[in-house]
Formats: sequence, C-alpha cells, structure tokens
Amino acid sequence: MPKVSTKGRLATKFLDNGRAAISKTGHIGLRGLKNHWPILLALSLLLSLMVPLYLGGLRQFTLLKHLSWWVALVIALMIFFSWLANANRLRLISKNVGKRLRITEGVAMTAAAEFAGVATPGSIGMAATYTYFFKEKGLRLGTALGMMAVIVVTDMLFYISMMPCAAVAMIFERHLKSNATSLFAVVLGVSAAGILILYALIRHYRRVYFFLSRRLTRFTWLARQRYQLTRMIVEFIQAFRLIGRMSWGRRLGLYFSAIGYWLPRYGILLVLIPLLGQTVPFAYLFLIQGVLNLGGQMFFLPGGGGGVEAGYVAFMRPYLNWQTLSFSLLVWRTSTFYWSLVIGGLFFLFKTGKAAHRLLLRKSL
Repeated sequence: MPKVSTKGRLATKFLDNGRAAISKTGHIGLRGLKNHWPILLALSLLLSLMVPLYLGGLRQFTLLKHLSWWVALVIALMIFFSWLANANRLRLISKNVGKRLRITEGVAMTAAAEFAGVATPGSIGMAATYTYFFKEKGLRLGTALGMMAVIVVTDMLFYISMMPCAAVAMIFERHLKSNATSLFAVVLGVSAAGILILYALIRHYRRVYFFLSRRLTRFTWLARQRYQLTRMIVEFIQAFRLIGRMSWGRRLGLYFSAIGYWLPRYGILLVLIPLLGQTVPFAYLFLIQGVLNLGGQMFFLPGGGGGVEAGYVAFMRPYLNWQTLSFSLLVWRTSTFYWSLVIGGLFFLFKTGKAAHRLLLRKSL
C-alpha cells in the first residue's frame, strides 16, 4: 500500500484547512433525516417484514421442517465469527496507534456499531459509534476518524478484489438466467469505479478536492457539502497515513480480517438455499449479496428496509418459487438485519450509555 505524502506547504495547508472545516460542521450530512430516525427505522422494519409475508404468506413457515436447531446455531456462529474477525481488525488498527484492545472489547464494539449502522439512514450511526469508541480510548478526533476510514478502506478492498473474482467465476456457472449478464456488468463497473476512487484519493487527493469543490460552489444548495467533502478526503488521507506506517504483515492481517468479517455473512445463503431443496449458482449468490449490501448502504431507510427486499426478489425470482423466495428472504434478513438490531442493540446501550442518543443522531463528537 503506497504511503500518502504530507510534505510540502500545499499538503499541510490542505490538511489544516480540512481540520478547520471539520470543526465548523460538527456533523456529517443527512441533516433533515437525523431527527426522524426512529420513525424511519419503524418504517424500515414494517417494509422489511411486509415484503416476505406478502409474497409467501403464512404457508412459507411450513419450510421450517427443512431446518433444525443446529442450522440456527450454525448461522449464529457465522455471525459471531464475523464479529471476531472484525474485532481482530480493530485490534490491529488500535495497535498501530499505540493502543491495546482486547478481542472481547472489539466484539462488543463491533456489535454496537452494527446496531448503530442498521438503525440509522445510510448507516451514518456506525461511523459515529466507531469514532466515539476510538476517542474513548484517548485518541484525537483526527486519529479516530482516520481509524474509522481504515475500516472503510479495507471493506472497499474486499469488495473490489473479491467481487470481480466472483463475477469471472460466474461465467463458468451452469444454469444461469438472463439477468446474470446485467449483474456481471454492474459488479465490474462498481469495482472499477472503486479502484479509480482509491487511486485518485491516494495520488491526487488535492486535485480531487479542488475539482469537486469548484463544481459544488456552482449550486447554492450544494455549497455546504464542501465541508463534508473536505472531511471525507481528510479521513481517507489519515487512513492511508495509518496504513502506510504498518508492516506488510499487519496490512495483510487487516485485509484477511475484512475477508473474515464479510465471508461468513455471504455464506448464510450458501448454507440456507440448499437446505430448502433449491439450487442457485454459487457465484451468483455471492454477487447478489455484494450488490444488495452496497445498495442497502445507499438507501435512505435504516438497514435498507424495503429496498434490499425488493432487490432480493428481483435477483432471486428466476431461481426460486414464491414460497421459498419469501422464506429464505425472511431468514436471511433475520440473521443480517434483525439480529443486529436486537443483539447489537444490547451491546450498543451497554457500551455507549448516555451517549447513545447523540450517536444515533450523528451529532458532533
């Protein structure tokens, strides 16, 4: 991973101006939505439950006979292993700034941050929660934001490295339906865009900032977003500075921890669908989860409620009947959405205490 140079007066001035802009804003975006997150969360839950119940009705629960208690245990262990992997990632990041973090503490932080992510629009609460935890460890705001950005960067690296491999593997899969070509194109397009964004931010972050800033000033209603743009770029610069100070062994540890965090989640449908007596190509299942996870982050309702379900139906309908489709959707969302709300919520309240409301509103840290 190349280091981001901070030498020279221009780079120093950019970082100083960026930190000043951060102190002026106090929070990041979605101003109009932040005070209404409980209503949006309730709406998201309603839509998330209505879609599978409308499609499959109560008859879908006859498929429970294909599952046993050990299946639920396996899925729970997959989520727990995912938390362990992320806890290791948090431990490596903390160690690089001279802070020790126990694995048990990292698991609690991960569960709490996941709740904040699925409970707020666009997952904005997750970043606030991680930053809060890092600040509680005695770190400066800039360092805490940089550590949060390391998590984002390693997640991006997982996506842009694993998704194209799955897309290529899909070419060799049998029994693919007509929508596979469109999915292939979307995944490669998003992966290519991610690579270009990372390269531009690493090598030409000043040019990226000034290019976008000049265009934002042309529109009065977008002018305020310049501060948010500055904050985002400063966070990424801080992240690459942190990664640049790591050894190659620790960088690989970060990357494989990100893999360990995401693969168990992607494996839930790979376990579930065959148990329901259905067959869906392996690579196709992997890819649609990547697309749905990414799309859920961009949907304005917490957890992507409604949007994720609609996408799941669109992608899986060519392969599954309505009953299996609705039941698999319900189980999948239970393990990836409702689980984070219920179990993660307990960790969130335990770890954040009085700061919980402020973090969910994404106020200044």
